[in-house]
This record gives sequence, C-alpha cells and structure tokens, in this order.
Amino acid sequence: MTVPATTQPTHAVPAENPRAHGPARRPESGGGHRAAPWAAPVPAPEPTPPATTVLDPGLAAILRCPLTGGTLIPVDADRLMSDRPFRDGVHPVYPIRNGIACLCPDR
Repeated sequence: MTVPATTQPTHAVPAENPRAHGPARRPESGGGHRAAPWAAPVPAPEPTPPATTVLDPGLAAILRCPLTGGTLIPVDADRLMSDRPFRDGVHPVYPIRNGIACLCPDR
C-alpha cells in the first residue's frame, strides 16, 4: 500500500468556529458596551387595591382565638384581634384574606 506524499490531509477537515476560540470580538456597530439585561430598569407593578371583602358578622360572632380562647374583635377591615392578652399583655392579631380569617398564628 502506498501513502501519498503530501502534507495536505486527504480527509475533509471541518472549518473551525471563529467564535469558539480566540479573543472576544466587539460588535461592529457602535463599538460601545451593551447594558446587561438585569441592569435594565424594571417597570413598577401596577398597584392593586386592597381587598374590601369583610368577614361575615355571623361568623365573626362565633370565632374564638386559638391561643387565648377569647372573642375576636375586628381591628379594621382586614384584621381581627383577641379581646384577651396572650403573653406579656400582647393581644394576638389575625389577618382576614379574601373574607377568610386566617387563625394560624405567625411564627
């Protein structure tokens, strides 16, 4: 078997990707730096009005505080407070979300 006497390869060599090796290329237009996507200003979210649903008065009359056993009285449209203090004179306060009293104490 004879071997061709040439320095050229006999098989096809794929062209190298010019972006895979070598120094980073700058963009041709402008020549400046682009701002990072996370550095762009983020539009402020639209304010949402607070939920104005109130707790049913019949339900509020029978609810009790799970910590003190006291009656829950409305503080405002979105909170209930126990009429009895729990520790150190602190009255537990519970939120009302979408018309539902959340009686799970926060930790």
